[in-house]
Amino acid sequence: MPPTNNTADDPVLSVAELTRGLSDLVEDRYDDVWVEGELSDFTRAASGHCYFSLKDEDAQIRCVMWKHLTQYVYFEPEEGMQVRVNGHASVYERRGDLQIQAQAMRQAGKGAQQKAFEELKQKLQAEGLFAPERKQALPAFPDTIGVVTSGQGAAIHDIQSGLARRFPPAEVVLCPVKVQGLDAPRAVADAVAAFNDLPADDAQRPDLLIVGRGGGSTEDLWAFNEEVVARALDASNLPVVSAVGHESDVTIADLVADERAATPSAAAERVVPDRRDVADRVRALHDRLRSRVTGRLQDARQRVDALVASRAFHAPARRLEQHRQHLDALVDRLGRGGARAVDRARTRLAHLRDRLHALDPEQPLRRGYVHLTQDGTSVQSAESLQDGDRVRLHFQDGHRDAEVLPDDA
Repeated sequence: MPPTNNTADDPVLSVAELTRGLSDLVEDRYDDVWVEGELSDFTRAASGHCYFSLKDEDAQIRCVMWKHLTQYVYFEPEEGMQVRVNGHASVYERRGDLQIQAQAMRQAGKGAQQKAFEELKQKLQAEGLFAPERKQALPAFPDTIGVVTSGQGAAIHDIQSGLARRFPPAEVVLCPVKVQGLDAPRAVADAVAAFNDLPADDAQRPDLLIVGRGGGSTEDLWAFNEEVVARALDASNLPVVSAVGHESDVTIADLVADERAATPSAAAERVVPDRRDVADRVRALHDRLRSRVTGRLQDARQRVDALVASRAFHAPARRLEQHRQHLDALVDRLGRGGARAVDRARTRLAHLRDRLHALDPEQPLRRGYVHLTQDGTSVQSAESLQDGDRVRLHFQDGHRDAEVLPDDA
């Protein structure tokens, strides 16, 4: 059918009017829908808004999720992932594109979240991240406790009030983070690392960490099932107590942490002693110390009483005389024994002096003997000399050189 020419009575719509009309029709018909498809081209703009497409074998549709809604996405979207998106359809008037303004996103398929949980659990368990020997002991009396949780939720209130009630000296240092949504896992991991990076002499460096949040649905707690959080807890040099959700909730963070507390309130009870228990212990130690000191004083008093009652105490002069006689006897024995030792030493010294005198090479010379050498070496026999050899004659008072002559000379 050939196109008809419009007349003056035919309405002419602008592009904006047409797209706006189409948008109204779409929004009226598809105001609240769930759409399942394969995730494609997922990007997060600098503004925090997320843009992506859903597609199947026959079609695709663009989607947008505004930043304030991304906190309700409890997993990291990946290319090719099968998801379900809830939202309302509209037309983006500037391009005339049909799109979905997403309000929520869930992983599609029965048990998809549980499957992801089990896969990560098995992976980390195989690497040994849950092993008891990797767990760090908690300090008995922490001075400073670092807390990684939301700054506005009930969790921080429960932790602070519990610590104040049980052990007021403990100081709380909070690092407020998002605990749900796309940004939550990285925020929690970065906060744990930041606490660990504080210098040892920094007043803000804690003795241990409490990481967690209050209760909620499985999706609400999902940030603590992400691998990036598990790796951060495992790498922490500070002991970590995980406190996520309610008692029945078990997350990957609970399995990796050094200690697991069922709730944030339970974490406060776990990391510090009760001041009443400490006071009872101090009183018990005080009583033990007083008992031992009293016992020792009683023993000392009994010894003093025994001395006062003894004869030595009543006749000290007589005892001193006995000790003086004993001392004189010891001095006399020491004197006699010492004189004999001196005589023996003198005799031995004289004997050694006689032996040394006999070995003196100058003694024969003093008696008229001559010491004969040739080239500085002693001559031991006449046969060692030849006619004409030069020799030296050593006397007591000097030496003379001589020549060896033939026997018939």
